Amino acid sequence: MPTRKQETTPRLPVVNPLLVAIVLAVIGWSGLAYLMNNVHADLRGRVAFLGLWSIALGGTAFPVILALHRRFLNEPSPWTVWRQSAWFGLFGMLAAWLQMNRVLNMATAAFAGGGFVVLEVILSWRARQETPDD
Repeated sequence: MPTRKQETTPRLPVVNPLLVAIVLAVIGWSGLAYLMNNVHADLRGRVAFLGLWSIALGGTAFPVILALHRRFLNEPSPWTVWRQSAWFGLFGMLAAWLQMNRVLNMATAAFAGGGFVVLEVILSWRARQETPDD
């Protein structure tokens, strides 16, 4: 049976997730600075604010979450850190939206944060169950 010749083309390097997070944070924060100085607070401005706020918080939270994982837990999967930073950005966006509608208080923030923590625990538990033990 003939063997296949191994590919000699070099693979493209995988982009460092930390670099992507820094780019996202810079885009989010600079977009928010532009938005605050140049855009009126109509519906489009509010939607743009919520989107940029989520991107800025998620990109900013990624290095912090990565450092916490490396310090207190083992080396994490980049997907785990991305997911947790996305939860942080989504929570910040939800809190900002609730504050715009004047319904944010400590109880709603605690329940929303608790819901995100429960979702993350369930997802990480499921991911641990799917990985084979060597």
